[in-house]
Amino acid sequence: MNKTLRNFWIDIILFVLLGLDIASVCLTPRTPAGIHPGFGWHVHVIISILLTVTCLVHVALHWRWILGVLSGKAKGRVKLIMNSLVVIAMVLADLSGHAALASDAASRLHSLMGSFALIGLFVHTVKHTRWMVLTAKRLVNEPRPLLQDDTLGIANRRSDIL
Repeated sequence: MNKTLRNFWIDIILFVLLGLDIASVCLTPRTPAGIHPGFGWHVHVIISILLTVTCLVHVALHWRWILGVLSGKAKGRVKLIMNSLVVIAMVLADLSGHAALASDAASRLHSLMGSFALIGLFVHTVKHTRWMVLTAKRLVNEPRPLLQDDTLGIANRRSDIL
């Protein structure tokens, strides 16, 4: 799988997980004392962990860009700072999540970091929507190999056949 296609599908997975996480937060019942650890809460925990792990994979796949920005060879210092803050907020929200049931301070930290992370991820997604749409159009319109002739090593494309 080429790099663009891999990044495209990871972005789609992140977009879906973000939507599911926001929905799970909105649909989780709350009590006057705080969070009710029912089914919705468990769904939120699983989706949040998947979202964080996929986000860390996304960061790892863009590591060369990060090093380029830090060394001054690539543009995007403000973008890197914002993305780093979002990743830190996600990790803090994940780490404080289970403690949120036992401590009021941890619950407030979890809510604050979770809200910041979700808003940051939403902004990041909106800023990359144009790239995702253009990449999707390119992937749909790009001719793909249909037949492989092993004897000649020539791939017949749809445009060659039609």
